[in-house]
Amino acid sequence: MTCASNYLFDRPQRLRRYSVNPMAFVAALILAPCIVTLLTCWTLIGLFAPIFGVIPYLVIGTPILLWAVGHIRPAFWPYAALGFAANLFCLIAAKICAALNVSADADDFIFIFAFGLVFGALYAGAFGSLYAKFHPNLHVLDV
Repeated sequence: MTCASNYLFDRPQRLRRYSVNPMAFVAALILAPCIVTLLTCWTLIGLFAPIFGVIPYLVIGTPILLWAVGHIRPAFWPYAALGFAANLFCLIAAKICAALNVSADADDFIFIFAFGLVFGALYAGAFGSLYAKFHPNLHVLDV
C-alpha cells in the first residue's frame, strides 16, 4: 500500500470526534460577535455588522458550528475558514436567486453575505478561540 492509501483507510484518523461542552458552546456563541464588535467598533461597518449579521449567524452559523465542535479541533483559523466558506456558499446562492428573480429580497441577502465574508469569518474564528478557552478538557472520543 502506498502512503496515500494508508491515509484513506486509517479508520481512527477519519472518525476522530471531539467532546462537546454545551455551556462552552453557548457562551462562545454569544460572546464571539460581542468581542468582534468591540474590536471593530472603530469602523462604521463594525458597528452595523451585528445588526445585519446576527440572524444569519444564529440561523446558519449555529448548526455549522455545532457540527464543527465535534469534528474540528477548536482554533481561530479552521473556524474562520469554515465561517468564510459558509458565507461564500450563501452569497453564491443569493446571487443565483437574484439572477433567476426568485426572491425580491435577493439583493439584500447579497449585501448581507458579502459583508459576512469578513465578519462571518471573524465571528466563527472568535467562536473557535473562545470555545477552546472555555472547554480546556477537550478530548478525542472513541468512535
